[in-house]
Amino acid sequence: MSLGDRSIMRWSRHALVAIWLLPLVLVIPWIARADAEPCSIADVVAKVSPAVVRVISVRPPKQEEDKPGVAAKAAPDQAGSGVGSGFIIDPAGFIATNKHVIDGATSVFVVTADGVRYRSTIVGAPGRSDIALLHIDAKHPLPFVQFGDSDKMRVGDGVFAIGSPFGFDTSVTAGIISAVNRDIKESPFDEYLQTDAAINHGNSGGPLFNRLGEVIGMNSVMFAPTPGSAGVGFAIPSSVLRFVFTRLIETGAFTAGMLPIHTQQVSWMLKEALGVPDLDGALVTSVQIPGETTPPGEIRPGDVVRTFNGQKVLDPRDLARKVARAPVGGDAVLGIYRNGVLESAHVTIEAWPRAQPIVLDNDRRRTPGLELVSGHGENGKPIVTVASVDPAGMAADSGMQKNDILVQVQQTPVSEPDQALRIFAARSSLNHHFVAVLVERDKKLFWLPLTVSE
Repeated sequence: MSLGDRSIMRWSRHALVAIWLLPLVLVIPWIARADAEPCSIADVVAKVSPAVVRVISVRPPKQEEDKPGVAAKAAPDQAGSGVGSGFIIDPAGFIATNKHVIDGATSVFVVTADGVRYRSTIVGAPGRSDIALLHIDAKHPLPFVQFGDSDKMRVGDGVFAIGSPFGFDTSVTAGIISAVNRDIKESPFDEYLQTDAAINHGNSGGPLFNRLGEVIGMNSVMFAPTPGSAGVGFAIPSSVLRFVFTRLIETGAFTAGMLPIHTQQVSWMLKEALGVPDLDGALVTSVQIPGETTPPGEIRPGDVVRTFNGQKVLDPRDLARKVARAPVGGDAVLGIYRNGVLESAHVTIEAWPRAQPIVLDNDRRRTPGLELVSGHGENGKPIVTVASVDPAGMAADSGMQKNDILVQVQQTPVSEPDQALRIFAARSSLNHHFVAVLVERDKKLFWLPLTVSE
């Protein structure tokens, strides 16, 4: 064998080894990416969580009803508060949440990820939807999140939620999309995303993210036979959120279109009876035209709406969503099946009735909202104890709680409520906004910054 032959053999063996190793080279990067995926989710959570907030709604006290033989209370119970979630969608301080989180509130506060509590205003809370837009004035740009395309989400896609379940801020749960376009009979427009990411009380109004950190839904409803998450949660899709919030931010108001008709789903047997080609469309059950016996455009019960302004109609909810986005007062052309024949009808788009606005008591001057009483400690020495904290007052901003013991105020020991109140007043008169309070709670000492003026 010549030297050249031996060189060829060595090259051949090396080539065979290289070819044999090639599949491993191609597989190794895929394995590395798969192993790195959990870390990438943590990175995404770290990036978006500063834009997730806690929403605190202060509701008026409940007045006990008079009952025979029972003396009525002289004063109502203390105001209560509820906790939900939200997320910042604009650096100017616009915050998305659920309407049911703030419904009935007299004051609404937002606690950002850095622990600062802001009084908020309500930009809008449209009727027929569980959506509300809040605004806070932080006096500096805030971190915010981007919307993703909920229409691209598929069953099995990974998602994660961030919120304040049971008041535990910035809690993260992960799961998948369990179903899309889910109708849970909440509104005519239902197209909820269903997820098995744990949703609990306090998650309402918080964001549901895709794995890229884009908001593809707002966590709104949980179904469970017992208290707590059962892995069946529902989120309003971002396609709806973006539509509503864009109008509210740009115009300060929201209007949605509706048709003066009621419809239902086309079943297989009704399809056969009415002579329509398939199950698409919305079957008209009634026409609501006040003061008129003949509907305009000759639309009648029994018609099947197949198209809206040339767009295919899949079902009643699809029709309601298309109409909601149409200009109020405009003319709509409906393609309808009647007696097996496709015809056209013209109907005027009407406006959904405006929801009753939620009125907040933002003009009232805030006080510390702290009721202090005298007491005695275990050693018999006089102490100052917190009897109650008004959830709308400034003391609530600091995290002060009922039964806390005030040990020192501005490094001055206090043993009577009047001592503490005099220091509060002195600091406020000097235009100092905060006082440092040494608090004892559960036999542990820590300092709280109490707001005394705004």
